[in-house]
Amino acid sequence: MQKKLQKMLAMLLVLVLCMAYSGVSMAANTVADLTKLVLSKSQVTLEIGDSASVTATGVYKDNSTENVTIKANWSSKNNAVATVYNGTITAVGEGTSTISVVYGNETESVQVNVTKKVKALTKDVQKLDLKMGDSPTIHLTATYTDNSEDKDASNKADWTVDDGSVVSVVNGKVTPIGPGTATITATYGRQSATIPVSVEVVKRLDPSTTQVSMLLSENKPVQIKLKATYPDGNVKNDVSAQAEWSTSNAEVADVIKGEITAYGPGTATITAKYGTQTATIQVDVDKAIRLQASEQNIFLHAKDSLPNPIKLEAVYPDKGAVDVTKDATWTSSNEQVVFVKQGAVTANSPGTAVITAKYGDKSVTINVDVDVPRHLDMVEDVALSLNGKKTYQIELNATYANGETKPVHDKAQWKSSKEDVVYVSNGYLTAYKKGEADITATYGGVSVKTHVAVDMPLKTELSSKKVSLKVNGTYQASIVLDYGAGQPAEQVTDKAEWSSSKEDIAKVDENGVVTGVGTGTATITAKYEGKTYTLTVEVGLVSELTSPQSLIIMSTGDKKKIDLTAVDDPESPDGLNKRATWKSGNPSVASVDGEGVVTGMKSGKTTITAEYGGKKVTVQVEVDVISKIDANVDFVLLKTAGSAKDKTANATVTVTFSDGSTKDVSDKAEWKSSNYKVASVVNGKITAMDSGKTTITAKYANKTVRIPVEVDVLKYLQTNEVNLNMSVGQTFNLIATATYNDGSETDVSKPALWKSSRILTATVKDGVVKATGKGKATITVSFGGKSTKVVVNVK
Repeated sequence: MQKKLQKMLAMLLVLVLCMAYSGVSMAANTVADLTKLVLSKSQVTLEIGDSASVTATGVYKDNSTENVTIKANWSSKNNAVATVYNGTITAVGEGTSTISVVYGNETESVQVNVTKKVKALTKDVQKLDLKMGDSPTIHLTATYTDNSEDKDASNKADWTVDDGSVVSVVNGKVTPIGPGTATITATYGRQSATIPVSVEVVKRLDPSTTQVSMLLSENKPVQIKLKATYPDGNVKNDVSAQAEWSTSNAEVADVIKGEITAYGPGTATITAKYGTQTATIQVDVDKAIRLQASEQNIFLHAKDSLPNPIKLEAVYPDKGAVDVTKDATWTSSNEQVVFVKQGAVTANSPGTAVITAKYGDKSVTINVDVDVPRHLDMVEDVALSLNGKKTYQIELNATYANGETKPVHDKAQWKSSKEDVVYVSNGYLTAYKKGEADITATYGGVSVKTHVAVDMPLKTELSSKKVSLKVNGTYQASIVLDYGAGQPAEQVTDKAEWSSSKEDIAKVDENGVVTGVGTGTATITAKYEGKTYTLTVEVGLVSELTSPQSLIIMSTGDKKKIDLTAVDDPESPDGLNKRATWKSGNPSVASVDGEGVVTGMKSGKTTITAEYGGKKVTVQVEVDVISKIDANVDFVLLKTAGSAKDKTANATVTVTFSDGSTKDVSDKAEWKSSNYKVASVVNGKITAMDSGKTTITAKYANKTVRIPVEVDVLKYLQTNEVNLNMSVGQTFNLIATATYNDGSETDVSKPALWKSSRILTATVKDGVVKATGKGKATITVSFGGKSTKVVVNVK
C-alpha cells in the first residue's frame, strides 16, 4: 500500500514539473508573438486624490488576446502629478503627466490631467430662449476645495446636449440648429450644471389666408405671409421666408418660401412649419365645374351587383375630365334597396333609390330600379262560357328597364271587379255567372287590366274606322259582335241605327251601305244598344300621294322636312303636310311631327310614312349611318413649354355617309383622352398638360378614330451650369434647356420644377438661385420626365 502511494506521488510530481515547464515555455512564446498593445483609455482627467484604472490588453499573431495589466511595466513621467501601479493611476498634484506602459517590445501611453478638486460649478444663465441666428456663450465658474475660483471654466468643462437637432455647444458657445427644446449639461470634475434651452418656441403661427383657389390658365403664384407670435407677446409679422414649407401633393401645387404655384388640377394641403408651430393652407386648382357619371339609370335584380362600378369624372374649366370615383362621397337614398361604395352598386331588395355622388361642392345623381318593371303585358280580352271554356290561365309578363322579360303571374297581386262573375287567383280565372268583369294585376308598383266576358261579346266593332271612296263609290259598313276564340262572330249591322253627318258628301242606308256623293269628308254614325260607333269617309280626295324625297340622310339632332304632293286633292295645296297623318317606323331612331318635320334621335335606319286621302307614301331615313370616320391628323407631338402653337393642336373628324357624302362632326363627336394628366381635348382642340403619352379618341355614331399624342418627349435636359460657387446673398440665373426627339431646343426654365435640397443654404425659383446661408445644396430641375442636378457651394 505504501509503495503504491509513493508511486502515485512520484507521478504527480512529474506531472507538476511538466506543467510548470510547459507554462514557462508558453509565456515565452506569447511575448515573442505579441503584435499590439491596447489600452482601455488614452486620456484621463482626475481631481487631486482621485484615481482611475486603465487595462492593458495584448494582441497576438493568431488574433488571440490576453489581459497583461499586471505583467506590463507601468511608469509615470511626473510622479508629483500622478503615480501608477499595475494600471491604477492616482492623482497627486495639479498638472499633467504621461503614463508609459511597456510589455514585450510594445509601448503605449496615457495622458493624465490633474486638477484641483471642484467643490462647486456655477453658470451665468439659468435658461436660454433663443431665435435662429442667436449665438450666446454660457460662462462657468469653478470653485475648488481650497476656495480658489476659476472664472474661465467653460473652456475646461465637458459639454453635452440631449437633443443635437435643437442646439450644439462648444466650450459654452451655443448655436441654434432647429426649433424645439433641449437641455445642455456642463461637467467639470465631479460637478455639473444644466441649462434648459428653447429655440424658436412659437405660441401661434397664423397664415395670411387658409384657403386658396387657383387656375392653371392664370399661371399666377399666390404669396402666403406667416405671422409668428411668441410666448412673451413679441410678434414677427412675416416669417414666410424662414419657415419650412411642404405640400401634400406636388402635382397639384408646390410652395417655396410661402409662394404657392399651381401645377395641375385637384386639391393639396400646404404646410408651413416655423419654430414649434405649424399652419396649413388648403389649395384647390381648377375647381370642378360639374361632375359626370358613366351611368344615369340603372336596373338590377335583387341580390345582383352592377358588373362595373359607376365611373365619376370631374370636369374642369378648359380641361378634360378627371376620374374622381374613389375620392367622391357616395350615398344611397335607400340602402335597403341598393348599397353603393366607391361607385360599386349592390341591389338588396325590390324598389327604387337614388344614388348621389358628391365631390367637392358638386354632386350628381343616378336613378336605380331594383326589380321594378317598365310595363306589364297580358292578354287584353278573355271570353269565357259557363257551358264551355269556364276557366283560363292568364300569362303576365314583366318587361324591365334592361329589356329583359319574365313571367310574373305567380308574384303579382290579382283582383276581380266582380268576383261573383269571375274569380281570379294567381292569374287563374274561373267563371261563375253571365256578365263582365275587369281583372287587375299589380306587380312592382305597375298595374294592368284585362276585360273578361262570360257568355257575352268581348267587344263590338265597326268594320273600319276610315274609308276613302270615289264619287258614286260604295262601301259596306258592318257591326260585328266578337265572342272570342272558339265562338262565331255575330253580325248586327241591320239592327243598328245608321246616319251621316254630311249626306251631300256621303250617305248611308239602313243596312250600312255607304255611298260617295260629293268630294269631301263625312262621318258615318252607327248606334247599337246605346253605344255609338263612327266611320270617317273621304270621298274623291286624292288619287296619288308622292314625295320627291325617297331617302333622307341626317345626323343626330338634325331636323329635315319631308315634302308632299297630292294629285286630285280638292283642298288647297297649302297645309297638305298638316292634313296628312305622319308615322315613324322607329321613333327612337327618328321622330316626325304633325307637319312632316323629321328629327334624328340616334344612329339607325327607319321609315317615315305619310297618309292622306286614302293614300300613303314612305320615305327611308338613315340617321348617322356612316361608312367610315377619319381624322385630319394621324399623330400629334406637343410641348408644355414654348409658344401656344407648340402646346395645342386642332384635330378635325370627318364622317362619310352611305351615299358617299361627308360631314365635319368635330363639334358633335365625343372626345376623350386616355390620360387627361398628359393631354386634354375639347371639341378636337388638344392641349398639352404634362409630359407623357396618351391617346385621343373621337367617337361618333358608333365609329371611333384614335390619335396617339406625345407630350414633351425629350432626349435630355441640361442646365447652363453644373456647379456653382456663391456667397451669401448672391443670386445666379440657371437656364434649363430641353432637347426634344425632333432635335429642337426650348428654354424650359419657367415651366420646369425646381427644388433645393436645403433652402437654408440656397433657394431656387424659375431657375434663379439665391444663396441664403453657408453650406452645400443640390438644385434639382425636372421637366418632361427628365431631371438634372446642379451642386451649389455657398461660402
